[in-house]
Amino acid sequence: MRTALTDTDLTEDEALLAESVRAYFDDFVDNAYLNLQEESDDGYDRERWKQLRDLGWAGVNLPERVGGGGGTLADAAVVARECGRAAFASPLLQSARAAVALLGLDQGDRFDDVLARIAQGTPAALIAPPDRTLSAAAADGGYRFSGGPAIVEWLGQSEDVVLLAPVPDAGTWLCAVMGRGGLDGRSTAVPSIDNERMARLDLDGFAPAPGSARFVEITPATAENALARAGLLRASSMVGGCEAVLERTVSYALERTQFGQVIGAFQAVRHHAARIAIAADAARLACNDALARADAGEDATAIGAVALFAAGRSYTSAVLTAAQVHGGVGTTTEHVLHHHFRRAKAMQLRSGKPAARLREIHRALVVRHESSLW
Repeated sequence: MRTALTDTDLTEDEALLAESVRAYFDDFVDNAYLNLQEESDDGYDRERWKQLRDLGWAGVNLPERVGGGGGTLADAAVVARECGRAAFASPLLQSARAAVALLGLDQGDRFDDVLARIAQGTPAALIAPPDRTLSAAAADGGYRFSGGPAIVEWLGQSEDVVLLAPVPDAGTWLCAVMGRGGLDGRSTAVPSIDNERMARLDLDGFAPAPGSARFVEITPATAENALARAGLLRASSMVGGCEAVLERTVSYALERTQFGQVIGAFQAVRHHAARIAIAADAARLACNDALARADAGEDATAIGAVALFAAGRSYTSAVLTAAQVHGGVGTTTEHVLHHHFRRAKAMQLRSGKPAARLREIHRALVVRHESSLW
């Protein structure tokens, strides 16, 4: 059954979940709150984090056997979308992406202990540079990593680390699951563009100590599909950001007066609002289609790449246009739009180089004819 409560593509249960999450954030999230959390030592509100855990949103899509809600990827995406709409920063998105990646590896209950901790609200980090700048090779009975440094969200606050990298010599991928303590001395906190905490992680030459990590080699198709499914959560967060930017821009255009009338009465401003609406719709429709296909068991690699690219481009386009409508106030810390302004570009960068994503989409859809899109 479909409903128009929040999004005509959502099922009734998904729409009710979205409504609940949105009402929760609307109750306390405003610009002052976001500024305060960004300046805090932790970077996020630990009390609110406990509430998110108690509400079951940290593990809404995880199996019931690990204490999760037994929901779908689309359920987790609904929570991510509402977090993005509120510009709410916490380890939730990163932890959910790590969990989705593990579930996508189809390893049965091998990593149930990690999934159980995520369901209980213990932050986890997913390390998988989108432009494949990290690789692994068998060495001394284990593995050794090589490549440039990676920027990872909430690494310093995480307990578990899920690392995915190709193994070129074997033609496979490696998943390494370990405690964050195994990376001591290799990460450094760095300033972030937005209100998500970041760390620079250098794994070049890193070989986990025996017994400190669990390894599993998987096929490239399995790894790419798992990462695409995890990427849909980031895309969903950006979709929420697009929708918030659109709502705030329309509201501002109907309140701000100039030359004796609201600026929304001017055709040029209406065109700006229309461009944001088109961008938001493009991101939402691509993301919803990808989620439906992924939950139906279809490989998400191609459609996930499309959704992630569309969401990143739409979010950045929306905030730039919104800044034009808002004028100077749109980029000051006194207005909440500045959080979306910075988050849009930061999230797009975390998705990798746009040119690389376009090449992947071309190879998948045009060269290999993957998915049923074309």
